[in-house]
Amino acid sequence: MNKTLKKNKRNEKHHLIAGNFPFSVKRSPLYYGWIILVAGSLGILFSIPGQTMGVSVYTDHLISHLNLTRIQISTAYMIGTLTSSFLLTYAGIFYDKFGARVAAAGSAFFLGLCLILLSKSVIVTDFIHNSTGLPAIPVAFTLMIFGFLGIRFFGQGVLTLVSRGMVMRWFEVHRGFAAAIMGIFTSFGFSYAPRVLQALIDFSSWEQSWLIIGLILIIAILPFIIIIFRDSPEDCQMEMEQGVHIKTGSRSRPNDVKRNYTLAEARRDPQLWFYLLLLFYWALYNTAFTFHVTSIFASLDKSKGEAVAIFLPIAIISVGSRFLGSWLSDIIRMKNIFYALVLGTFVAALAISMPYNRLSAILLILGMGIAGGLFGVITSVAWPKLYGREHLGAISGLAMSFMVAGSAVGPWLFSLMEGIWGHYRYTGWFGMAFTLLIGLSSLPVLMKSKS
Repeated sequence: MNKTLKKNKRNEKHHLIAGNFPFSVKRSPLYYGWIILVAGSLGILFSIPGQTMGVSVYTDHLISHLNLTRIQISTAYMIGTLTSSFLLTYAGIFYDKFGARVAAAGSAFFLGLCLILLSKSVIVTDFIHNSTGLPAIPVAFTLMIFGFLGIRFFGQGVLTLVSRGMVMRWFEVHRGFAAAIMGIFTSFGFSYAPRVLQALIDFSSWEQSWLIIGLILIIAILPFIIIIFRDSPEDCQMEMEQGVHIKTGSRSRPNDVKRNYTLAEARRDPQLWFYLLLLFYWALYNTAFTFHVTSIFASLDKSKGEAVAIFLPIAIISVGSRFLGSWLSDIIRMKNIFYALVLGTFVAALAISMPYNRLSAILLILGMGIAGGLFGVITSVAWPKLYGREHLGAISGLAMSFMVAGSAVGPWLFSLMEGIWGHYRYTGWFGMAFTLLIGLSSLPVLMKSKS
């Protein structure tokens, strides 16, 4: 009784905060979930300034203008990102309590504010150095920690978590299809983002580009979120997938969750931790590879152009595997996608451990493409499918904290191993061992699972 009353109060609060102002969702000529799908996909793209590929475009500029070394920037990035990972579970709980509109609007505002402050990082460093007499390098290093913390938490963390979770709350039978469409949209957006950011830097400067993006987030993106974002059909007094054609008998499938798990209940499920460990490693590996890609290829006597060119075929395969995996998630059990991701991560790690030739290049493209696509499937579809929609924010927040932690450790770990051995081959051996351990140890648990 108390649980039902608490749920009703939360729904009332959501309805007040995320109600139908300034227009009626129910009068939409099509199911509003399709509009949410577009809005959520855009929300993920808005997070790009806080994503690795968004930060990497500015790395050399920060090193040059703040007089920091690459290892100092990597360390500041790690500390800021790792700190943000500890906060994401609480951000997910906040999202569950106050809804998508409030959480996404707040994250867009503070992401924009952080970018504006970062655009003034040289000025702020000089001011603190001149007014206090503190050494410029420690000041710049500390400033970068807080800057990375802000953009990683509000961009890569909260805005991504809320935008993805919102879309998943609007679909059930067609959840996999919605995730597939969202994956295509965001994958191509992420692929082209570095070019767009670099063009903006060339047009203005690295400082002005961050300032422009920050102002756009506050002036344009924030109102867009307030007008369009809605938490769930129930909060808009609608039925799930209302008006969408659904085949007879497709409402309930044997591999769908039968109840909503709380965060505490999900934490007691052993299979959750295998998913989290696998996502942690892939975030670690993929972020480190992206962050150090030119250095990795230089160690293999390959040019910067060859390093950058590898992302196009990877992106094509990633989009295909994400679409196929998302579509299949409506039909097959999640553990099948889990083991496909294990295989993809193993192959990607194997490729790094080998001398660079045609075979290792093919394995690298296939492994990273397949794993990158299936990683997106699991982060989108797995939590509502395994644990229900009611506490999706809290459970997604826990998962996001593992992924962000992996992305924090990855670049630092790769740079450390390269510093010790002078190459990256042993990172591949480490990856193969870690992935194999996860895959084999999960068998007794996941083989018993019906999901």
